[in-house]
Amino acid sequence: MKRIAILGSTGSIGRQALDILSGTESRRAGLVVHSLLCYGNTRLLEEQAGDHQPSVVAAISPAPGAPRLPGMITGDEAIGAAIEGADLVLNAIVGSAGLEASLECTRRGIRLALANKESLVVGGELLRPAIERGLVVPVDSEHSTIFRCLAGEACPPARIVLTASGGAALGIPRDELPSCGPERILRHPSWNMGPRITVDSSSMVNKAFEVIEARWLFSMPGLDAIEVLIHPGSFVHSMVELADGCYKCLMGSPDMRVPIAYALSWPEMADPGCSSLFRASDDPASWPGLSFSPMDHERYPAFGIVLEAGRTGGTAPCAANAADEVAVKAFLDGRIRFGDIARVLGETLSSHSPAPVDRETLRETDAWARARASSLVGGTE
Repeated sequence: MKRIAILGSTGSIGRQALDILSGTESRRAGLVVHSLLCYGNTRLLEEQAGDHQPSVVAAISPAPGAPRLPGMITGDEAIGAAIEGADLVLNAIVGSAGLEASLECTRRGIRLALANKESLVVGGELLRPAIERGLVVPVDSEHSTIFRCLAGEACPPARIVLTASGGAALGIPRDELPSCGPERILRHPSWNMGPRITVDSSSMVNKAFEVIEARWLFSMPGLDAIEVLIHPGSFVHSMVELADGCYKCLMGSPDMRVPIAYALSWPEMADPGCSSLFRASDDPASWPGLSFSPMDHERYPAFGIVLEAGRTGGTAPCAANAADEVAVKAFLDGRIRFGDIARVLGETLSSHSPAPVDRETLRETDAWARARASSLVGGTE
């Protein structure tokens, strides 16, 4: 039996994980829901708890007037309570709050299925010992692909190639992009994701974060050993260039249930239901032609800004992440336009003085960057 904690159970990744775990194959493989944690959507959490009967239900900050489940743990103790007793933790918490959950898992020696991007973008240096011990399995589609392609390879990769769909911005004339509002940017052509990551996909901030993540996950010598190619079809989920110059890749229709199921079952690799979910619907004969093109830095100026923060290192990626959270929220609220996201990132980072990473410095940097970015979007955070 593998007891699984789902952190962020009411979000997109959490809901898809529960769909997988509700299947007969998952139960036969001994995968059981140990705990469910949400941020504040306790109404949906109540439904999930009724369906899966977890040992622990928790909410970080329940909305006023929302249902209170019997025995539900809230506040500062919620994350620790959800992790306690689990064999595997799926960290699908959105935002920088997920770093604390990741660090708590590694402190306890619990394997981490990591869907929280900020854990590595902000705290990759702090998670490196856990990565080296094999405690971190990536859930992100691109990093799950690299993880699978490197299995069984004795030599480190010569290069990693991350693919990017281009988001909604790829199909919008370049001169119209800066003035776009949420209604156009949220129309992602390939993936069904939450609003922040959908916006980040269109700005390519998400892909720059993935480059930083890949550096930590796969012990790459630097960011220049990781390339990004635009691949609108999203059928190739990234590639590895091996030492002999050959490439390995993973191909299939875009569906986040594949990397989620892989991470939940690793390393036993029992079938948690993937075969019945995908084989009948995914036919290579129906795939479009595979095309790739270089990153368009003029179309995606925020990509280079965040990548430079990754090269700078220290607390610079933390500042970039915090500024992006503020800018994207302001964009979704209609307070700024799409082109302002890169401006807010650039101005925040230009006034940041990077420092060495520790937990306290990261908290201070996060707070400073949020305040700085909030002043740039004309509000408070």
